[in-house]
Amino acid sequence: MAVRLDAASLAPGDRADAIRDFSWSINGRVEVDLPPNPHRQRAYATTNALGSVKVSEIGWNVTRLLCTAAPMNEDMVPHVLVHLQEAGVSDVRQGGRHALRRAGDLTVLDNAKPYEVFFHGSTHSVLVRVPTHVLGLRPSLLDQVTAVRIGSDCPVVGATAAFFTRLARSQATVDEAGTALFEEPCVDLIRAVLTMALGRDDLARAPLNSTLLQRVQEYVRLHLAEPDLTAARIAAEHQVSVRQLYLTLSRAGITLGEWIRTQRLEECKKELASPVHQFMTIEAIAHQWGFASAAHFSRVFKTTYGVSPRELRRQHTAGRADSHRPD
Repeated sequence: MAVRLDAASLAPGDRADAIRDFSWSINGRVEVDLPPNPHRQRAYATTNALGSVKVSEIGWNVTRLLCTAAPMNEDMVPHVLVHLQEAGVSDVRQGGRHALRRAGDLTVLDNAKPYEVFFHGSTHSVLVRVPTHVLGLRPSLLDQVTAVRIGSDCPVVGATAAFFTRLARSQATVDEAGTALFEEPCVDLIRAVLTMALGRDDLARAPLNSTLLQRVQEYVRLHLAEPDLTAARIAAEHQVSVRQLYLTLSRAGITLGEWIRTQRLEECKKELASPVHQFMTIEAIAHQWGFASAAHFSRVFKTTYGVSPRELRRQHTAGRADSHRPD
């Protein structure tokens, strides 16, 4: 079940308590400093629970978080907090280290030990919370990676960030079965990022193998519009052979070429139905999503959806016109 906060919908006098309550639900009982003027206090956040993992999207102008002792009680066991900075700048400190986070950076905190985070103005981020015992990383190793900036040059950070961002922004209700499906990939991706940041290839190998499917899928979604999205390129980006790539996808019932084409067709369908793209030609939309031939695009589109791209656009244009006609 998702938990949402929109401070703008609250009376100014109620905003500070609501923001602190939301922060405590993620971080435990930490000190939360806010702009002194309640009219200037801003926060919009959502949290989705996926089993033991919580994924939050947070935009706010909190000025500081301070944890002086382990925030542990019956409701808050030790957790690892994985923070992806999407916009703004913040400074995180723990264990004698500090890291300046900018857009695209990822950092980790151990909430069972003191830490401090300074926010330089408004920020936007995705935060993933996973119980330390579920992550299963030895304390001596975790201590080496907290408050360390992990940039997007780390091979798995981009795919991990995309995966968590999609989860944080998902409006779909996840049932118990779906929760179980998402929880394990979340944990494995975090473990893969941290062990690679530590330079421990021996520890990273297992989680990298177990998350290959999720990482490939996110990579394809990020590069879907590029016409040279070949199996060879995808395999090289993930440091596996083409054979291993095909085998991994096959086990999940996925045929790479068909899956890429289906994803591209879905994006084209959205744009053909959208008034935002009504002045783009069908050929331009097809080309934008990696289809080299307009004729080929029209054939596979009609085979998939039962109508041609032109017919689908006409249907949606007529529908919008009808909705604006006076009764």
